[in-house]
Amino acid sequence: MVIIKVKGFSKTGKTTTVTSLISELKKRGYTVGSVKDIHFEGYEQDTPGTDTYKHAQAGARRVTAIGPNSTAIMSNKKMDIDTILKYYKEDFVIIEGDCGIECPTIITGKTAEDIDKRMCPEAFAISGTISNDIKEYKGLPVINGITEVEKMADMVEKKKKMDDEGLDVELTIDGEDIYMVPFVKATVKNVVVGVVKALNGYEEGKEIVIKVK
Repeated sequence: MVIIKVKGFSKTGKTTTVTSLISELKKRGYTVGSVKDIHFEGYEQDTPGTDTYKHAQAGARRVTAIGPNSTAIMSNKKMDIDTILKYYKEDFVIIEGDCGIECPTIITGKTAEDIDKRMCPEAFAISGTISNDIKEYKGLPVINGITEVEKMADMVEKKKKMDDEGLDVELTIDGEDIYMVPFVKATVKNVVVGVVKALNGYEEGKEIVIKVK
């Protein structure tokens, strides 16, 4: 699973970039999940007056609404992004907003000042309304999320290939897959290989399995 974050100020083209990218990746045969980080103080996860809202108001810690074609699970507390990602098994998860996770990032903006205020080491592309005016900014490609979505998807797809080929590390706890960002995968791999190298039986390229109970 590859996590891609799209962050930027309001009204700079985040949602347009996210929805275009989701559609293009789905068109290419991938499964895609999404996360929306909402900072609006008055946000409610459910509509006041509905039965599920009443369940939560009565004290239910978690409420699930099962419909004919969809299911919604609602919690009465904010969950951190690592906990949320445990529920995802898709090829890609696209996060809209800055929820704190370090992962490959697309920054949207209207001006260079917008981009500079949101710049981070994980940024690999720029998008949003600024893409109507420039094609490159401080060494990063500026890609229009509507007219150049194929180019953007190519870059995102490359992130998955790099992840699949270079960081073959998996972690499970009680049979449950635990998501790790590429940096953590690389750290785990380097530590394990560094320790095991000193043992008899180690051979370059062979699979290493460690179980801890």
